Amino acid sequence: MTFVSALAFDIKSKRWRRKPKQQKSLLKRIMVLSLCGMLYLSLWGSYFCFNAKFTDSEGEEIKISEAVHHFFTSPLWTDLKQSLYDTWKYAQHHGWYEIWKQLVDLSDPHGEQNAYKVLGISSGASQQEITAKWRALSREFHPDKTTDPALKEVAQEKFMEIQQAYEILSNIKHKRNRRNKKFTAD
Repeated sequence: MTFVSALAFDIKSKRWRRKPKQQKSLLKRIMVLSLCGMLYLSLWGSYFCFNAKFTDSEGEEIKISEAVHHFFTSPLWTDLKQSLYDTWKYAQHHGWYEIWKQLVDLSDPHGEQNAYKVLGISSGASQQEITAKWRALSREFHPDKTTDPALKEVAQEKFMEIQQAYEILSNIKHKRNRRNKKFTAD
């Protein structure tokens, strides 16, 4: 090995460069650097995956590789995988915009679903049903009806929650009616 390395050094060192080496392109340098970084991180990752252990709540040591294997065979992962597959199929059939609309509706950005729960009515309730339920709950939880200070505070919080829910639902219903009238008039 020593002889080969001495020979390689002797051959390489006798070549004189008359022109300086051209610098490699930025893209090539970034690619080489990122490849080296990925190799370095993969070595550390494989070391941790096969040698690292963590202790669970019962004091038992578990290898990370076993924990990862158990995670990928768990019902949580299989359910997530199935729902992602179903979402993909739905998106292929209906389009990604429909998925986006469903995600926005499920996130309940206006608090509409929570308002229905607070008032205890279904999502298909009319404005008259909303108003009737709001009046009944407002009378029931009005803070002036109780004299006990602790109960009065709880009643006041519930009363404010009922008022906010009514405002949210009334505004949403009003906007929808206005939008529907606008489209039917066109």
